[in-house]
Amino acid sequence: MLIHSVYFWLKDEICEAKRQAFYEGLLGLSKIPTVEQLFVGTPANTEKRPVIDNSYTFGIIVVFKDIEAHNVYQEHSIHKNFLLEFSSYWNKVIVYDFEC
Repeated sequence: MLIHSVYFWLKDEICEAKRQAFYEGLLGLSKIPTVEQLFVGTPANTEKRPVIDNSYTFGIIVVFKDIEAHNVYQEHSIHKNFLLEFSSYWNKVIVYDFEC
């Protein structure tokens, strides 16, 4: 199993309508056939501690069967269209992938 974790810092000037469109775009990635599970959210209101980074705007967790399924996702037209439409919305993105 491969867990694909992505964190986005949207630009300050992104209006609420565009934030909603971005959120819906993230949810739309679940339509890619190799996606087993997909979770989208915003930082939780957990207690402040030095090890917690809640400075991001949105996070997405995508679960794949294996690395090959992940690679199909990366090349799928839905994913590529998401990047084309929304990459101008963020000023920072970080990806953490791990296998289990």
